[in-house]
Amino acid sequence: MAPAPDNTPPARNGAGLTALLLGIFAFAFAFIPFASEILTAPAGLAAMAAGFIGWDRVDRGIATNRADALIGGVLGAVALMMTLLVYAATSWAG
Repeated sequence: MAPAPDNTPPARNGAGLTALLLGIFAFAFAFIPFASEILTAPAGLAAMAAGFIGWDRVDRGIATNRADALIGGVLGAVALMMTLLVYAATSWAG
């Protein structure tokens, strides 16, 4: 007798993984003057948005990577804060 087929849809973990990757990217470039404004700001905002989407998917039970979504969103937010600090330090220095 064959086992019953598993009809469970696969987890939709793409948003959480995207948040994590963009958060790491944004955080890595947050400390570089001038590159942070061009690279970090969009990547940080996108990481936060993807983190919220991933967190919502986990709450609805269609994703399983809560930690990825949370860490990615937080890294994106921290990168944005660091971008603001780097921008303030470089533009008001002289």
